[in-house]
Amino acid sequence: MFSAVALPLCATSAHAQYHQPILSVGFGGGVIVPVGKAQDNFKSGYTGQGFLLVHLGPLPAIRINLAFQKFDFKEALGIPNGHSNVFSGTGGLQIFLIPGPVRPYVTAGLGAFSVSSVSDSVAGTITTTTKVHFGIDGGAGLAVRFGRVSAFGEGRVQNVYTNDTGVINRKSITQVPVLFGILIGL
Repeated sequence: MFSAVALPLCATSAHAQYHQPILSVGFGGGVIVPVGKAQDNFKSGYTGQGFLLVHLGPLPAIRINLAFQKFDFKEALGIPNGHSNVFSGTGGLQIFLIPGPVRPYVTAGLGAFSVSSVSDSVAGTITTTTKVHFGIDGGAGLAVRFGRVSAFGEGRVQNVYTNDTGVINRKSITQVPVLFGILIGL
């Protein structure tokens, strides 16, 4: 009789311990590495992001990202002090693969990437061009949960479709952001 009452209470307690709040806010930062043809033009840079997760119970969570990335142009391009800034807003899904305090996950999304190229000329004038492009991203990560706060590390692959014929002739920019940060359940 005691075990018939204790078992449901333990199961409810374990479920409450891993209960996911409906909204979570995340912040992270790290490095971003250009890959493919993009590595011919850019050096590795840095990135920062903020995101919102809307948990839908057993369904995948909706993930909304806002990010900033900065790359320096390689000196071989002959552009003194040139760099590229990327502001992005993406929306997609995040799926936690197993429940518990250590949770691997996958994420995928699409959105807009505002790519600005800034370069100094030999005469000392600064030239800036900005264009907004469509892009996709996807990746995987691991979150370790401590109550309502989780520490996470993730890697993603982003492809920004540019069809650009400006300073750097490229059809797309492929980059790999590697981030570490925190996720706070609200």
